[in-house]
Amino acid sequence: SGEPAGDADGEDTEAVEGAEGGDLVIATLSDAVSLDPASSNDVPSSNVIANIFETLVYQNEDLELEPGLAEDWEMIDDNTWEFKIREGVTFHDDSELNAEVVKANFDRILDPEVASPRSFLIDMVTSIEATDEYTLQLTTEYPFSPLPAHLAHNGLSISSLPSIEADQEAVAGGGTPGASIS
Repeated sequence: SGEPAGDADGEDTEAVEGAEGGDLVIATLSDAVSLDPASSNDVPSSNVIANIFETLVYQNEDLELEPGLAEDWEMIDDNTWEFKIREGVTFHDDSELNAEVVKANFDRILDPEVASPRSFLIDMVTSIEATDEYTLQLTTEYPFSPLPAHLAHNGLSISSLPSIEADQEAVAGGGTPGASIS
């Protein structure tokens, strides 16, 4: 605390230690429309979602793919990709990440009733299979080498299974898809 730190303009600013609790106030050009990765398609929502949720892979500043919630991936054949899901990851609601959770997210995005504006990112996927607790296989309709790059898009961020189930219950009761995702 109290040590100078340079800002983008080269001016000195004072570094401050982090504190627990309190409010974080940020300025944006407009409000996020939704905090549901599957149901938003606007920049303000995407900016917020990118700071809340994680994707299977990320693109670094050189646009190279790096592990995210998937620690490894490989193309099994021309139309099949296999992703090894990172073990030991828990969501804010204390539920655990596994291949079934990722499958539920992708199934939801492709569900016509959800009508996700992000479905185009994986609409070439014809089969989603959890082959074991931490392995997911995606089969595409045709060879699609950019699939891992598509999975880096924050519209394919992963929500917890209890959040998805609560959303499905809300929709069944007449609610709007995505309104209960957190």
